[in-house]
Amino acid sequence: MRPNRLLILSILAAAAVVLAACGASDSTGSASSAEATVTETTARADSPSTTITTETTITTETTETTETTETTETTEATGAAETAEATQPDNAEPSCDWDSGRLTTVDASDLPAAEGSDLAEAILASWQHTHTDTGSGFEPVGPTIDIRFVLSSDQFLYCQDVEGATDKAERSAPLKLEGVELVLPSPASGYAVTAWTDNTMVWLNHFDGSLYLLRRR
Repeated sequence: MRPNRLLILSILAAAAVVLAACGASDSTGSASSAEATVTETTARADSPSTTITTETTITTETTETTETTETTETTEATGAAETAEATQPDNAEPSCDWDSGRLTTVDASDLPAAEGSDLAEAILASWQHTHTDTGSGFEPVGPTIDIRFVLSSDQFLYCQDVEGATDKAERSAPLKLEGVELVLPSPASGYAVTAWTDNTMVWLNHFDGSLYLLRRR
């Protein structure tokens, strides 16, 4: 049992770094809006009443024009948003898909032996981490460990459900594919894809040098 326990600890240590890196990349930006400053009171302070009457008329006309412009812009923006919603696919958002069970495999006999087809296309999927090799061959990750990776062209979604450690944790981060390197924000070490087919991949975890076997979900 000791080798299996060491394997679990190794997986959790590497996962903690990924979670930290993905969490650090999450940020919420807020846009500040500049408000127009009303200056007509200052301008009128030392002016005759006739001047005040004239300025009031001009201000009224400007307000009406602005309201018309805003109405037009709002209508155009609404129409554009409705068009975007109509053309956006339902499955645009990556998902850990916890409603689907953990993918299990009996062995690691069908390992990919070399680089396969275009990696930029091949990685665009949801992957299940099924085996880990820490130096003595591939071993199953264990029935209480469910780790999934959902990759898009520029996003990395990490999904982890480990009994006694995390409960369906999810973290996303920007992803860059540089050759066979999956580059993630610091402090994550990232991964290198060493071999793959359309349905199976082997990743080198730069954090501890272990190898991950992943299967398309």
